[in-house]
Amino acid sequence: MQHKTIRTWQDWLAWVLVAAGLVLLFLPPQPKRAAAVPLQTVLLAPMRVVRALRADVRWLDEENRRLSALAAELAVDNARLRTLARGAAEPPDVGVDLVRAPVIARDLATLERHLVISRGTRHGLAAGSPVVAPEGVVGKVVQAGAHQSLVQTILDPDSRVAVLNRRSRVPALARPGTRHYLELQFAPKGSDFRTGDTLVTAGLGGVFPHGLLVGIVVAAADRTAEMFKSVRVRPFVTISTLEQVFALRFPQTRTGDEDDWLDNIGPAGIEIPDEPPPR
Repeated sequence: MQHKTIRTWQDWLAWVLVAAGLVLLFLPPQPKRAAAVPLQTVLLAPMRVVRALRADVRWLDEENRRLSALAAELAVDNARLRTLARGAAEPPDVGVDLVRAPVIARDLATLERHLVISRGTRHGLAAGSPVVAPEGVVGKVVQAGAHQSLVQTILDPDSRVAVLNRRSRVPALARPGTRHYLELQFAPKGSDFRTGDTLVTAGLGGVFPHGLLVGIVVAAADRTAEMFKSVRVRPFVTISTLEQVFALRFPQTRTGDEDDWLDNIGPAGIEIPDEPPPR
């Protein structure tokens, strides 16, 4: 039985390199040095290209992190400016800033009800700290350890967020609905909610600042058998794919109320470098 030999370009390249090596081996010293320089340049070119690409990828990753942090800061500042533009009294300067935190664990049932982040009381966080992404609201810290915190997202069944229709200024209460959507509670029949309306945090309840993006209305209808308007909202943040979030840090951090069990949920070694201490 005759076997057919299949030659690929890798095979031919290997044979060419072996042949070139043998030729160089038997050349006199002077021609050998002259021929070795261009050959070395050709052989090392792929390594140089790979090194340059790795440097570019590292730079792009750092730039992506910087731009994500900047986008989150701009979202918070934009919410503050919108509040001031509507004539509200300027809130006191409490030195709020953002802590970038990687997501190191999540609930395995849905992947989007609870998150564990690699930041805690040592970084200025406490129970009640709002958690956001550049796209909008993620949730809030419900338990804080020294280096890690448990985040309840807006898709957790026990979560409630006071929201406001940016266009009509009608308030309501958002809670998790079916699948990955939110639904509004206590929206009166005939209230001005339309498909495409943007909902933001209302600033009630003492957790979320006013004006942070929450979601967009995808369905609104008055149903005869129900007391309130049926409004369905799609969150701006896709929680199941989050890899990092930003927590709002305040200068006054609670101490003595740390939950040490959180520090055993994930390896602390994957933490990004510590943020500067609270101002």
